[in-house]
Amino acid sequence: MKAFLVRGTFRMGPAWQKFAKEVPAEDAEAAVERMVSELGSKHRVRRNYVRIKDVTPIPVDLVQDPVVRFRLGGSP
Repeated sequence: MKAFLVRGTFRMGPAWQKFAKEVPAEDAEAAVERMVSELGSKHRVRRNYVRIKDVTPIPVDLVQDPVVRFRLGGSP
């Protein structure tokens, strides 16, 4: 499993909100799917209101989120 930084925007009411989140996943497509799923469950955003700008792989030692670091097997 690898860590990815997913950046983009999603529609929150009448405005578009920017986001950047570290996500553990097998590949970039799985990271996008996980991010869209998470935004839908937490913010009730439909998939067509999520725009992914870029997906960047990041090394495990540069991961900031302790939950992601733990899931990758690193120390928190």
